[in-house]
Amino acid sequence: MMTTAQNEDSNSNCDHTKITCGVGRWRPRWLQPMANPMMFLFILSLVAIAKGMANSMPYSLMSTIEKRYSFDSKISSIHFFACDICSMLVSPIVGYYGVRFNRPKLIGYGQLILSFSCILASSPYFIYGPVSINVSYDSNSNLTYTNNHHQICSSSESKSFQSIDCNLNNENTVWPAVIILFIANFLQGIGITIFFVIGMPFIDDNVSKGSSPMFLSIIQSIILIGPVFGFTLSALCLNMYEDPWNDPGFSHTDPRFIGAWWLGYIVVAVLLAVTSLPMFLFPAQFSTATTDLKILKTKMKQSGGTLEAIRRFIKNPLVILFFFGNTFRYLGNSGFYQLFTKYLETHYRQTSSNASLILGSASILPISIGIILGGLWITWFRPNARLLFIWIFLAELSTAFFLGSGLLFGCNPINLNGIMIENEQQLELKTDCMANCTTCSTRSFEPICDPSTRITYFSPCHAGCTSYDATNLTFSSCSCLSQPNFHATNGYCTADMDCPYLKYFLLLIVLEALISATAKTGNSLITFRTVEPMDKSFTNGVLSSLLSISTFIPGTLLYGYIADSVCLVWESKCGKRGNCWVYDQDRFRWTYIGISVLFLLGGSCFDFIMIFYSDRIKNMYDDDDIVEVNDNGDVDGRVDAVEMN
Repeated sequence: MMTTAQNEDSNSNCDHTKITCGVGRWRPRWLQPMANPMMFLFILSLVAIAKGMANSMPYSLMSTIEKRYSFDSKISSIHFFACDICSMLVSPIVGYYGVRFNRPKLIGYGQLILSFSCILASSPYFIYGPVSINVSYDSNSNLTYTNNHHQICSSSESKSFQSIDCNLNNENTVWPAVIILFIANFLQGIGITIFFVIGMPFIDDNVSKGSSPMFLSIIQSIILIGPVFGFTLSALCLNMYEDPWNDPGFSHTDPRFIGAWWLGYIVVAVLLAVTSLPMFLFPAQFSTATTDLKILKTKMKQSGGTLEAIRRFIKNPLVILFFFGNTFRYLGNSGFYQLFTKYLETHYRQTSSNASLILGSASILPISIGIILGGLWITWFRPNARLLFIWIFLAELSTAFFLGSGLLFGCNPINLNGIMIENEQQLELKTDCMANCTTCSTRSFEPICDPSTRITYFSPCHAGCTSYDATNLTFSSCSCLSQPNFHATNGYCTADMDCPYLKYFLLLIVLEALISATAKTGNSLITFRTVEPMDKSFTNGVLSSLLSISTFIPGTLLYGYIADSVCLVWESKCGKRGNCWVYDQDRFRWTYIGISVLFLLGGSCFDFIMIFYSDRIKNMYDDDDIVEVNDNGDVDGRVDAVEMN
């Protein structure tokens, strides 16, 4: 039987392991300088950068993956949908039970799962290999490459290169690849959810309330540095051919070019694995913690369990208003950035690599700067709750204004030869002049230009061209040109490429991202101050789950449908519809940006209502070490001024 002294010594050792760095009994003295919030913030920042890189991959690579595996935007939206389903299922569980375990270690496990998901996402390349070069049969049924892989007009005696491609080019790989990517994105949701649901509350629990805004703004801004590196890495990879050791015979500006989409996933997987390892050394809490873990667990037991936590959540008007406001805001923002690179590629004729770089520089960097500025403002001036709510409303309202102004900067649509079928909103490419070209298809998009009329044709075959000059890079004997003896040039017509409005559109995006981001730290801080300390992770988890149900899941499907609804020319592969080659630019601009603006305005309406509830929060910055829960489950102490009904 243990004596009282032995019990006290045992408890002392137990408490010591909870605030010191190490694994098990291995807790060397030289490792203990790590046991402080600043060192944790540094390691968490490295993890956040790697996580942000992983999170950016689907956004920057999806249009390339669509083209590689021939599926449309609705199917690609299912991949985003997978991550959100996972978040919906995992968030409440992690939020409620996460505080009972060592939270830094949970973050480490989450990032290892995220690393595995990246390896899984790259696996279709290793399973099925790179895309094959387009081939065709000559009149003697001999397999030959077309002239420099161009689709040339030929008679009915030749078999279509599309029909041969169906036999040779892994048509049965499409759905297996889709399923693999779905599982990878589902697993990605676990790592991302754990990071967000318990990472932020852990920081807030272990630093003073006065220091919390600065810590939160630093980690939120660093989280966004990851996507900058991610988009840059994607751009570098997409400049290389899918099989980096082989030359496809055309440049990366050609619509047929498939970049090395898989390579970025491998790099990020390694970074995630390496940066997650130090997280396993951190204690369950630091000696500087403002909320004692024992007290927190005791209060959780006294407060009535999960049902009472749900009751407190439902009866908190600020949390409910915050949820509805973010539902509309996230619908607009997440949907906008889901299609952002596709919009740049189709509307402003940017390559996939350029679109990734633009997304990182024009939106992510300004957001990082805005978050830091917002955190500094809160730390230095300590605005009261009402002033914070007013600023959040004005900052988010400006997002809708700047984004809506982007409707004014549209480019002229491609002057593509064809006949518009109004009732189907589709473009019929087959015209009388190409009647003798029986092998033309939309399997491959290879635009060529008639310099005399500045009309772009979908491919040399659709222009009726029968020969190609590899020296001058021109096509001749084209029955659809204004003069049959004229030569057509490879690529879009110059007039289709000239659009001076990209820089103005990007300026609006920079301003929108910068100003809106100044409100993000205030948003996070208010969320933590409107609930009890023991409910922070639970509230974070429930909000994340509800937002997945109300926002991310329907939003990804909605914006996938928006992209598909404005398609003019679809890829036709083996009798099945693939990805979209040509979009109706005007409809795309008005639908894509217009719906995003409406959602953002809806979110601002709820931000405005929250201003009138701001007097419920009195204590924003002073520490209250003891949190009392009365018999009715109401809060006394830290958030005593927050009324729950």
